[in-house]
Amino acid sequence: MPENVIGGNIPQQDVELENPIQVEHHQQRNIPDAAVGMPAVPTIIDHNAPVVVFVGPPSSGKSMILVRLAKYLRSQGYTIETDPTFLNTPEYHAGCRAFLEKLDGDVALEGTVKFLLVNVYDRTGRIIAKLLEAPGEDFYTTDAGMIRAGKNDNVEAYLATIMTSTNPKSYVVLLDLDSDSGISFRNDNYHRNSYMQRFLRHFLPAINLRRDRIVLLYNKIDMTMFGTIHGCHNARGARQDAEIYYGQLFARLRGGLFNIEQFAFKTFCTGMFSRQVNNWGEEEKIYHVADDCYPCDLWREITRKF
Repeated sequence: MPENVIGGNIPQQDVELENPIQVEHHQQRNIPDAAVGMPAVPTIIDHNAPVVVFVGPPSSGKSMILVRLAKYLRSQGYTIETDPTFLNTPEYHAGCRAFLEKLDGDVALEGTVKFLLVNVYDRTGRIIAKLLEAPGEDFYTTDAGMIRAGKNDNVEAYLATIMTSTNPKSYVVLLDLDSDSGISFRNDNYHRNSYMQRFLRHFLPAINLRRDRIVLLYNKIDMTMFGTIHGCHNARGARQDAEIYYGQLFARLRGGLFNIEQFAFKTFCTGMFSRQVNNWGEEEKIYHVADDCYPCDLWREITRKF
């Protein structure tokens, strides 16, 4: 029988901060706001299903990467469902409904969804992967108050348990550089290095490198000279650029007698965004998907060991 993956702990190390600062499953769209026996903390039921964990700070693009990947997979014949058993809160179920609605339309999913667990099934109904998107603050927070409170010095219990479970996993680690969230990791050496150190000290030790995959993902490549929405025309230049800013991360993920790389480097672009006013006079952000080459390449990489 499948077991519940909940709670948990892994040993932590202190971080020195220099600055204190689709065919849908039954009635999937009618997800209840609460259900008897469902968890009030994030819970994965099933120790065998592969889990894809999107790692990145707030506004790094995790939500829209998930949308783009799901749209692509559905176009390839996979069935996409949100998992109503992951968390029993009204906010989570509202987020599930919003995700499915955005998947059908062209309105962008704003970065307000705190949790999402999306199941991917093949044509036989076999589960291929669970795609986990958790709050960016759980991976790295830039909020000065949360930093002082030690948020970046700990790993949330649910993440620790998922990471130390027997589920095979792929970690898609966003190399945030050109976010428009107000903090540019390209220009903010403190937050960029702190984010990198947090991953190396608190997440990497729990990753089974013999079983799991790590993908370093240069998102928003269309905001650079290396690519457009139609594809990355200079992957080598993109990687060199990423290594300038995340050199220690690249170096730590090489090892062994022959200095073998224990990661894959990929670029990504979700698409273009524009603003329009809907029939109710509300402004919406409209989403236009980028070329399939991005989600195709990412999906091939993260499922390589599944």
